[in-house]
Amino acid sequence: MKIDGITEQILTILEKYTTTKEIAMELKTHPKNIDRYIRVLRDLGFVDTKKGKTGGVFLTNEGKYVLKKKNINLITIKVQVVANDKIGLLASISSKISEINGNILSTTLEKEGNKVVIWLVIENLEFNDLKENLEGIAEKVVLV
Repeated sequence: MKIDGITEQILTILEKYTTTKEIAMELKTHPKNIDRYIRVLRDLGFVDTKKGKTGGVFLTNEGKYVLKKKNINLITIKVQVVANDKIGLLASISSKISEINGNILSTTLEKEGNKVVIWLVIENLEFNDLKENLEGIAEKVVLV
């Protein structure tokens, strides 16, 4: 799904502003028109809304990812990661995946000597981004 038009404009404005009034002023439209878009974006998980004095509309990690990539990848990927066994290895890999807005759906680990083979099913992530982000941690990252 490609992100463009008013959706892209609203997500871009949310990097700077947090209220529907500010967004409406930027887009030269009425705040009620923006409210409709915000409800849809919230239902899709791209924004969070908070009420009150410190409230507003805020981009979620998914919203930031979609804005950066300009599209949504609805396909999951399965990868094999081979690395030297060490304490905190899975936590390091999970953290790196989280940094680039990936979502781990399942994990299987196998130990072979001093190596660990990790099978991951991940969504919301491009394989090349994953491979690049795991450099220095993993010896091998393969798309299965």
